[in-house]
Amino acid sequence: MKKSKIFNNFGLKILAVFISILLWLAVINISDPVINTSYTDIPVIVTNTEGITTNGKVYELTSDSVVSISVSAKRSIQDYLSEDNFKAIVDLEDYDEETGMVPIRIESNKYSGQIESMKSKTEYATVKIEEMLRKQFMITPIVSGNPEDGYVVGNVSTAENIVRISGAHSVVSAIKKVTAEVSVAGLNSDVNTSVDLKLYDGEGKQIKDAGLNMNISTVAMAAQILATKELPLRFSASGVPKEGYGISGEVTADKQTVVVAGKPSSLTYLTSFDVTSAAVKVDGADENVTLEIDLTRYLPDGIILADAEKDKMVTVEVPIDEILTKEFEVSTNDIVMNGLPSFLEAEVIDSDGIITIRVDGFSKQMNAMQVSDVELSIDWEAYRQANEIWQLEEGRYRVPAQITVPEGVTKAAAEISVLVELSEK
Repeated sequence: MKKSKIFNNFGLKILAVFISILLWLAVINISDPVINTSYTDIPVIVTNTEGITTNGKVYELTSDSVVSISVSAKRSIQDYLSEDNFKAIVDLEDYDEETGMVPIRIESNKYSGQIESMKSKTEYATVKIEEMLRKQFMITPIVSGNPEDGYVVGNVSTAENIVRISGAHSVVSAIKKVTAEVSVAGLNSDVNTSVDLKLYDGEGKQIKDAGLNMNISTVAMAAQILATKELPLRFSASGVPKEGYGISGEVTADKQTVVVAGKPSSLTYLTSFDVTSAAVKVDGADENVTLEIDLTRYLPDGIILADAEKDKMVTVEVPIDEILTKEFEVSTNDIVMNGLPSFLEAEVIDSDGIITIRVDGFSKQMNAMQVSDVELSIDWEAYRQANEIWQLEEGRYRVPAQITVPEGVTKAAAEISVLVELSEK
């Protein structure tokens, strides 16, 4: 039997097939070669964190959060890849406690079986692991900027007063202040908004991006914007000084006016800032009384001090002086005759030419007072009308003589009766 032709030159045929395959591979490699491509900003993802966090510890990636990688694959594969197809894995199970380093592994979510190699240009990431600290902080409201002229900031509040923060012990323990800040620059009406919380260390430096967990990161905040008005301060004293002493003058203060703030409707009818007399007591005093008064205790409802730090306290003084009694002898020749007809002359005849006047006053004034400060006068016109006398004539008349003394001096009587003889000139 003859051999089939298929087996003729069988070795050559096998060689031809092998050469064809090599040629095909060569063509494929020439038209679709393996190329190396770099990708940047590949995010670093930390995995297997449970072993750290369940033991009351926290981790912090202290190296870059993105890396650059090199990928080797055929051109036909590379054409369909981008940065979005890769991630850099930092597996904490591979954490080296001595060096704090973890190898970086690159993974792809596309053509992973057809990519020849994926490699991070940064081989290791550094991770810091430490004890976790949980702590509560008061939220301090802060106002920045100045309202429109004629307005001030009133009450400032936040919807929540406390924030709970957890994280690395070194970071949380460095937090000394948590603030919520709102700007009121140029405003003339209330502001209500939501603001981010800010963390500060003991040197006033802001703590940012520290991998902290906060139960709230923003808070609702409200700030009142109030109109202002300048008011005169008014004081009055109460109580009874020591026997023989009295209040010798007006209550004075180291401030004459104060600027208050409130809603315009609340300020409309305010004309003065009146401090109740109960605040200025002089019971039993025998010398000047000086008092420090807290004005915030006497503010009307809905009104505040525009500058409480400056105007809260005011110093008042009540002058207290001894009351003295003094007698002055006034010559009857010095009695002033008002309204006496020009054809008559008058002579006081029921005294020895001297009238004694008794007055009371504070020692300072009394010690300086002289007889010339006491004046006696007779108003003949008033006397004539009161007694229905048509015309004064010669004769004797008992008439009232008015006593005039300096202001602040108290006289024992408003007037005295004297006998006067009128005669023609």
